[in-house]
Amino acid sequence: MNKLDFSKLKKKYAELSDNQKKFLFACFSLVLVCIAVIVILAATKNISSVNLECYGSEKMSKLQALDTNAQSGIIKKSDYASFKFSREQKSLFKKIYDDNSTVALTVRIQLKPTKNQLADETKLSQALFRFGFLDSSDFSARGKFIKQIFPDNHRIVVSGKEENAPAVFDVSFAIQKNDDIAKVIPEGFFIYSSLRCKVLAACVVPAELGFDLTNDVPFYGFACNGGLIDFSNVSFDFSGASMVFPVQNSSTLSMPEYVFTLSENEELKSTYERAVKAEVNLGGEKIYIKNVKAAKNIVIPSAALKAPFSRLELMNQAQALSSVILRSTHIAGKEILEPVRTDPGLILNYKTSYWRTLDYEVFEWDRYPGILFFDTRNYDVQDNFFRRLAYFVEKAGYKGRLLTNQELEGKHGYNAHDYSAESMARFFNKATEIGFKLNPEEELLKKILIHNGFFEVEGNYLKANEGGLVSISQESQPWLRSTLLAHEGWHTIFFRDAEFRNYVSAVYYTMDPDSRAFLIDYFKSQESLGYDTNDEYLMNNEFMAYIMQQKLSDVSEYFVHLANRGTVIKYTPDLAAYIRRSQGKGFEDAALALNDFVFDKYGIVCGNINLVSR
Repeated sequence: MNKLDFSKLKKKYAELSDNQKKFLFACFSLVLVCIAVIVILAATKNISSVNLECYGSEKMSKLQALDTNAQSGIIKKSDYASFKFSREQKSLFKKIYDDNSTVALTVRIQLKPTKNQLADETKLSQALFRFGFLDSSDFSARGKFIKQIFPDNHRIVVSGKEENAPAVFDVSFAIQKNDDIAKVIPEGFFIYSSLRCKVLAACVVPAELGFDLTNDVPFYGFACNGGLIDFSNVSFDFSGASMVFPVQNSSTLSMPEYVFTLSENEELKSTYERAVKAEVNLGGEKIYIKNVKAAKNIVIPSAALKAPFSRLELMNQAQALSSVILRSTHIAGKEILEPVRTDPGLILNYKTSYWRTLDYEVFEWDRYPGILFFDTRNYDVQDNFFRRLAYFVEKAGYKGRLLTNQELEGKHGYNAHDYSAESMARFFNKATEIGFKLNPEEELLKKILIHNGFFEVEGNYLKANEGGLVSISQESQPWLRSTLLAHEGWHTIFFRDAEFRNYVSAVYYTMDPDSRAFLIDYFKSQESLGYDTNDEYLMNNEFMAYIMQQKLSDVSEYFVHLANRGTVIKYTPDLAAYIRRSQGKGFEDAALALNDFVFDKYGIVCGNINLVSR
């Protein structure tokens, strides 16, 4: 019967004209297209046009839409767009957390208010957007979304007044730290907007808190306790940071760091005559950050602050800063090899209770990779790291020799140390060459230097790169530590910058010759220094550091003070008398020349290598 029916249909089809056949084919095709559209719409009704991206990857995937607004990503007015993560998308949160110890969701919002919305000033002044997470309570046992309004007292959100918001901005919401992060990964998120807006994209990223105006799209990042965006960019509440980042330093945990970006506006840059300092009030503690042409960013470790996780307010010269971001440092490990990045102005008062080891902490100058500062618990610890090195590199009568522990017994290196990568490479290569057994601290120092790029390892030997190292000790008096830090800090710039070395050399050889001769005699008169005065590189370096360790106004007085020492008068009476008679003018003239150079190139001056002060 079916076969007969099919034959009849086939016969009738053959009897149709060509136009009738074409019409029939068109109708049949239209039916197939309609069926396909229905199937596609049914299959994609829960797919959003908004993509989810992942930090460090070019891959992206579509979010699941829980409502009509989420499908298009467009909110017309006073409504929500709610999105759900797939299982694969939730795994991205775990990956980022495992790799970075923090994780957040950043959403890019574009405000597109209508003319009517802009015209209603009353409603515009009250317009808000909200960004919050969805959890399991927002879904039924069968996984169906429970559509609801999210009032302020229902859940934690990030919000902002849309009247003052930029047209496009990024807002980031961190997830609370947890040993089992999978338990706290959200099921999705929602965006509410009073004004018409579009959700452009979302991205899973490591958590960063604060604001950043340096890119085309402003960024605002919040901890898991949410908050209100200050679009005037003069305040931020970091009190929730303790729920995202470690709150103490150890061999396995590392507290986060603040990164301040300096404004590039020329009118907000310091000149020699006028310092521009942004005043930052963080938890009642005032920090002053100098904006100079030679610097772009300033790093302040949270561990250096009295109340690091508090409300921050920018007071005077707030516009001199274009971003304030709190971020992870990832500097913990089984051995303390990675330095704490900071401005030198925060090293002296850095709490030893926040050191990652009992005996020492190692810092890196935030502006100059390859300049390390070691602060040690006492002179004994410092000697274990650097005493043998001091005799090998600088001490007259010992240079080039590796003294045994017995030979070093009872000897003290210096209260502060400075070494170039090249001199330290010679030290370690000599030990390798003759099979000399170094102590554990020296072997650790070698590891730290290799880890931080001071050396290239070539077989059993080391090839030096640029860089310099400084060490001071907690055993020194506070006033002395300050002078020593400046003195040794200048040495490290000398080590890493050939242009500066050449300029110092030019000033050294063109300065008043009697003043230069006095300085060399002074070095010879002080047995505790033990400098090799025939080493021109060393003499250039020490000449510069002795001048620049104090303020410009104190230079002449300092050298007159040296000329009044009994040991100096006894060793070189005529030159000491000359310095007193000339009031140290030769050194003051040299200081003026050096000071102009370093301010123009580095933004710092004699007696102060810091851009941060309290």
